[in-house]
Amino acid sequence: MPSTLNNKAQHSKSTPPRLSQVERKIRKLRRDPKLFLADSKAYIHTRKTIYQTRAKLGSFALVIVASLLIVIYFSLIASPRYVSQTQFVVKQADHNPIPLMGLAAITGSSVSMRDALILQEYIRSPEMALALDTRIALKQHYQAKTWDIISRLSSNSSKEEYLDYFKAHIQISYDEMSEILTIEVQAFEPDFALQTTQAILAISADFINQLGESMAKQQLQYAEKEVKRAYNELKKQQVQLIDFQDEFNLFNPEQQSTALLEAMSKLESKIITQQAELKSLSAYMQNDASEIIAKRFQIDALQLQLTQEKQKLTQQDKPSLNKVNLHFKDIELNAKLAADLYQSSLISLEQIRGDAFNQLKHLLIIEHPRIAQDSLYPKRLYNIITWFVVLLLLYLVGRLMIAIIKEHRE
Repeated sequence: MPSTLNNKAQHSKSTPPRLSQVERKIRKLRRDPKLFLADSKAYIHTRKTIYQTRAKLGSFALVIVASLLIVIYFSLIASPRYVSQTQFVVKQADHNPIPLMGLAAITGSSVSMRDALILQEYIRSPEMALALDTRIALKQHYQAKTWDIISRLSSNSSKEEYLDYFKAHIQISYDEMSEILTIEVQAFEPDFALQTTQAILAISADFINQLGESMAKQQLQYAEKEVKRAYNELKKQQVQLIDFQDEFNLFNPEQQSTALLEAMSKLESKIITQQAELKSLSAYMQNDASEIIAKRFQIDALQLQLTQEKQKLTQQDKPSLNKVNLHFKDIELNAKLAADLYQSSLISLEQIRGDAFNQLKHLLIIEHPRIAQDSLYPKRLYNIITWFVVLLLLYLVGRLMIAIIKEHRE
């Protein structure tokens, strides 16, 4: 009996203990995980299903796989983008615009329209993109690794790539009837979308104000330059007039000529009177009478005086009064024209200063930007359907081309 017990004990020591099915699988997983996966029923069933599906669908399985990847991306991976929108009109302070004429009247182009189109191009320009990056670090927001790799901007992107990415995430539309500019800005966070839109409004207002101020400043500078030039010309003509008066000791040669003509007229009148009296005396007196001789002396003196006055008025070898008067009128006319030009330039300067405010441009905001509550992009269902249609068309075109090639080979 003891020997039998010993034999059983030895037999139990030599035979390993029986393992359960779960323990055997755990041991197999520890020894060779690949073999454990390959021998699993799930793997075998999945592989069998893939083979059967591939045999049935053929190359169309690629379309299905690509569609599944697209569905997974847009449903689970794609980062949401929020939109902030604003609407505004570009207006001048002048409320009485000049009527349009010519081609502008036919095409309907106006100052507000031109300003809006200029501003539209400026918002999509590299200057706006760089200004936004400087003010609110827009490029850093687009490059954040929080967003999925397909949606975000590359971390080592160039300025051109950043500009293209910025243009793709901003939409600008202009309504010619109402002259309203509408801007939609996309960002990965609603707060940042609102901040970007507000920054665009501020930068656009500065830009459009600089345009108006620049035009007004140029006009003012030109008007001030004209005033200074007219003032210098007036001073020059005034100095010439004073020098001329000092040179000839004449204040106004025209007045002096008038006085001289009046004096000559009086002398001629006196000569005629004295000659008439001489004839009357000669009728009853001798020629050597003292009264007749005295009368003749008076007439000769008057004629000599008249001759001298005539020589003052018209002389050939010396500056006569008529030539002096002609030169004086020329200088006086130039001085008067210079004074009129100076007065006109002063009036123009004051008018330009008054109109400078009317040329300033302003942004009249119709719709203020608001923070978004729901993401508008990406349009998941739309993108999934669009990509599926594109893949399906590519598949059909590819199958058609392969069929044509095979037909020509046969």
